[in-house]
Amino acid sequence: MESPITAIGFSEIDKKYTIEELVGEILEKPTKQQVSRNKNKAIIAEYIKEFGKDTYVMVRIVVRPEEGQKNAKEETSIEVEQCEPYLNTRYTLNVEELSVEEIDDEYNYYAICEEKETGIQFIFWLQNVIEYTEAAAHRQDFNQIKVAALAMEGTIVLPVEQDEEDLTAQKEEKEKIKVMLQKAREGDEEAKMQLEEEEKEMDDLLKARLYEEDFLTIMSGYFIPTTLVDATYAILGEITSIDTRRNSRTGEEMYLFTLDVNDMPLEVMINKKQLVGYPTIGMRFMGTCWLQGTIVID
Repeated sequence: MESPITAIGFSEIDKKYTIEELVGEILEKPTKQQVSRNKNKAIIAEYIKEFGKDTYVMVRIVVRPEEGQKNAKEETSIEVEQCEPYLNTRYTLNVEELSVEEIDDEYNYYAICEEKETGIQFIFWLQNVIEYTEAAAHRQDFNQIKVAALAMEGTIVLPVEQDEEDLTAQKEEKEKIKVMLQKAREGDEEAKMQLEEEEKEMDDLLKARLYEEDFLTIMSGYFIPTTLVDATYAILGEITSIDTRRNSRTGEEMYLFTLDVNDMPLEVMINKKQLVGYPTIGMRFMGTCWLQGTIVID
């Protein structure tokens, strides 16, 4: 599988240039940077360089103090912890039960949450680590995020055929689910049982239809984790807008789609080289995507 960095126009990484060269370029001339010191007196710095509209690569370094060294040059160690692509999305999502976990004390964080309107649960890789950790030292309640997907591969597929009656019934069912979700969050046990019954009925109906119909003609959208730690998802959603971007470093072109994924808006960027098919509004995008984003700090 391709690396997520190919999604923002670096398909020739390690062929025409190395990741080390890219890191050096970003550290030398960043578009912006942030620096912080943690409780262990380590210095954490994020260097972010823009390679297109709302499209960046972020390098995070950690400078750790070391004890027992005899001269000043050896008193610290500098390590590059992360070099990750970064897409700044236009959409802000309201979420419930947001929690953040650090991976192996390496200044790498992922966030777990549930989208408020749809109840979709997901994990994403946290990009604004410095901003979040400094804010978290003073407060605990965060309920908004900005999350985007970087696609390693993708295919354009036909939309599901639906008439007015189907659309009306679907809309009514979604509104019903939203009401039950809110009641369940408020502790309504009957609503929780209804949601479980609805989920079981939908699973049974799906299994029955799969005996006679193709999967893509049944499911209008899905959001399925392929791995948890890597925040990688199989995503299917309707394309509601299409933009193009160009990587200023490589000249490669990318598509930026806004998808409707079961009523949740999600921006997805993909390198044109990795996309099969020609995208138009109303068609669907299906692909493997890495989720990354930020926690909104007021």
